[in-house]
Amino acid sequence: MKKTKSKIFDAAIHLFNTEGLPNVKLQNIADYCGISVGNLAYHYRTKDLLLTTIDQHIQREIKSLITDQSSFSYLIDFDNQLSNYFHFINKFAFYFLDILQLERSYPDLHAHRVDFIGQLIGQIQSWLNQNVEKGILQPELLKGQYEKTADLIWMNISFWMTQQKVLGKKDSEEGLFKEQIWSQLVPLFTENGLMEFEAIILPQLRNFSNTMTHNTLFK
Repeated sequence: MKKTKSKIFDAAIHLFNTEGLPNVKLQNIADYCGISVGNLAYHYRTKDLLLTTIDQHIQREIKSLITDQSSFSYLIDFDNQLSNYFHFINKFAFYFLDILQLERSYPDLHAHRVDFIGQLIGQIQSWLNQNVEKGILQPELLKGQYEKTADLIWMNISFWMTQQKVLGKKDSEEGLFKEQIWSQLVPLFTENGLMEFEAIILPQLRNFSNTMTHNTLFK
């Protein structure tokens, strides 16, 4: 029974991601699992109940992304966190692609999303501020500059999947995702910050680019 319930859970996420949240009905999920819709309804009576269960799982995963600030302060920490963000948005693509549907049809889930995303943006801003204090990033030229920078970074993260769909790209590549975020930060580095970036982060980005068939920013 538990195996069937897990199968339904995984199938729902897959179909929400690939077909779009509003296009998937319980019958589609049942067909994908090779079971009757009655069998599916025994575990999840409605699509709303199934989505609520998925939302609870997403909340736990987001909480794991909101790490202790003291262990999230160096460039490599941020690079590792970018990997975590990338895998999260790919695992739950519908959570980012079907934003308006979530807001209009599932207000409780949307409220959870807004709350957690606010915390993730706060995490990014805290990382920026710590690196200003450490002399890795330049001090603000305008008041609130890094608060806005954190918003822009999350905007790039949050709409990465949408951009890939609009451009007709079937695969979402982690290296290009990271390049897009780091390219926002490179102009903000101090001399020490640029040295650390070139020594630690740039080689990893180049390693990603070696596996790609097209040009990248950080050659």
